[in-house]
Amino acid sequence: MAMEVAAAGAVDGQRSSKFVAALSRTSATFLFFSVVVVGAVAVSTRWITTTTSTLQVSFPTTAAIPAAAAVLHPKTQHPSPSPQLPSRPPRPPPAAYSISCPTPPLRRNTSHAARASKSSQTLGLALSSSSSCRSDPDLPPATTSATAARSPSNSSCPSYFRFIHEDLRPWRAAGGVTRAMLARARATASFRLVVLRGRAFVQRFRPAFQTRDLFTIWGILQLLRRYPGRVPDLDLMFDCVDWPVVRAHLYRGEHAPFMPPLFRYCGDDRTLDIVFPDWSFWGWPEINIKPWDALYKDLKDGNSKGKWFSREPYAYWKGNAAVATSRQELVKCNVSSTQDWNARIYTQDWFKESKEGYKTSNLGSQCTHRSLMPLQHYWPVRDDNKCASIQYAVDWGNSHKQLAQRIGKEASDFVQQEVNMDHVYDYMLHLLTEYAKLLKFKPTKPPEAVEVCPESLVCQAGGTEKKFLMESMVKSAHDSGPCDLPPPFNPQELTMLKQRKENSIRQVEMWERRASTT
Repeated sequence: MAMEVAAAGAVDGQRSSKFVAALSRTSATFLFFSVVVVGAVAVSTRWITTTTSTLQVSFPTTAAIPAAAAVLHPKTQHPSPSPQLPSRPPRPPPAAYSISCPTPPLRRNTSHAARASKSSQTLGLALSSSSSCRSDPDLPPATTSATAARSPSNSSCPSYFRFIHEDLRPWRAAGGVTRAMLARARATASFRLVVLRGRAFVQRFRPAFQTRDLFTIWGILQLLRRYPGRVPDLDLMFDCVDWPVVRAHLYRGEHAPFMPPLFRYCGDDRTLDIVFPDWSFWGWPEINIKPWDALYKDLKDGNSKGKWFSREPYAYWKGNAAVATSRQELVKCNVSSTQDWNARIYTQDWFKESKEGYKTSNLGSQCTHRSLMPLQHYWPVRDDNKCASIQYAVDWGNSHKQLAQRIGKEASDFVQQEVNMDHVYDYMLHLLTEYAKLLKFKPTKPPEAVEVCPESLVCQAGGTEKKFLMESMVKSAHDSGPCDLPPPFNPQELTMLKQRKENSIRQVEMWERRASTT
C-alpha cells in the first residue's frame, strides 16, 4: 500500500483501510466525500481515516445517512465513578523506559547502491546481529486475572472498533486459525511475528518497500511496552504490500479450512485481509513524514493559519503520478489553457524533494485549498466524466459554502478527537487479543526467528530513522487498561450500513450523471 497523500500533501502510496466496511469503495462516493468534504484538515489517509464515514453529517437528499450514523459512531462514553467506592491512594508513576546501546552498530554499506536501497537496512542488521535485547525475565502470559489487577478503563472504544469482530468473523466461523492456515499466509507475507510471554520474535521472508516492516515491528514493540503482560502469545503473518490479496470468493464452503489469516494495512469488501494500523503512525523517514503525535500538531497549526473561506476554491492533489495509471489519468484533469475542471494537480518528484530537504512537501503547510482530491487507487477511469465529476463536486462545494465548511469541520473535529495514539494502540491490542483467541495451536518460536526489541532496532538505526524511532517510543507503561471493546454488529445494523452505502453511491452517481449532461 504505497500511501501517498492524497490529502493536502503529498505522501506517495495508498493507505486505505477497510476499517469501516460501510464506506464505499466505489469511487464516486469516495470522490465526492473527499473532494467536497475534507477541506478542514490536511491529514494523510491513514489506517484510521476511513472512519470519517462515521461523521454525523446529513448530505442533501440522502435520508438514510443520518439514521445510520448514530449506529456506526456513537459518542464515546465516560461513565462517572461510583460515589460509593472508597478512594484509593494515588499510584506511583510508572518507571520511565530508556534505551542504551552498549556496542556500536554493525557497519552499513554506504555505497551509492546501498543508499538507493528500497528496503530497510536497519531491520536487516538487527536480525543478523547478536541480540542486544535485555535479559529481563519473561512476563507472565496475558490472563483475565492479570488484566483485572490493572486499573479499569473508563471509556468505551469508538464504534469503528466493532470492525475488529467483522475482520475476524471468517476464521471464527471456520472454527479458528490452524497451523495450516497460517502456513498458507506465508506465500506473500513480508515477515512472521511471534509474541511469547511479552517478547517478540521476527522471521523476515522478504524485505518490504522502504522501512514499512521496520516501523510496523517497531509499533508492535511499543505496544508491548505500553501494555506489558497484556499482549497474549500469538503467531501471525504480515504483508507490507499495498493491495489486499486474500480473495473472499476463493474460501467459501469447503474451502474455508484453507483461508490464510494475513495482516496488512488495507482491505476491501472483496477480500479477507486483516486490517492493521499503518506503519507511518511511527514515522516514514523516506518522505519525511513525522510520527503521528508530531505530525498532528503540524496539521493542527497549519489548519489554524487560514480561514476556510479564504482558501483556494479548487480541488487539490499532490503526489507521484507515475506509480499508477489512475493517477496519470487524473493529471489530465489539471487546469490547462483550454479547460479548467476546478482541479489543481501537482506531480511530486520525491528524489528531488529529498535532495532539497522536503521544503515543499510539509503536510502542515498545505492547508491552502478548500477541498482535497481522493486517493486515486479507487477512483474510476471513466474518460467521459471523471473530470466532470471533479468539477461538479467543487462547484457544489463552492455554491454550498456553509454546508461544505460544516462537513469539513466535522472531518477536522473527528481527527482531533478520534485519531490519536491511544486509540491506535488500543485497536492493536484488541485486534491481537481477539486474533490470539482464535489460534488452535500453541505459539512457539520458529527456528529461523530472531528476537527483536527496541534496543536491537534503535541501536542499528541512524539519521532520520533513529530520530523518528526515538520520537515515537513509548516512554512508560500505561497504568490503566485500554478502552472497552464494543460488541459485534448485529445483522440489522450491518444491513443498515449496507443500505446506507448503497444509497450514498446511487445518490452521488445521480449527481454525476446530471453534471455530465449539463
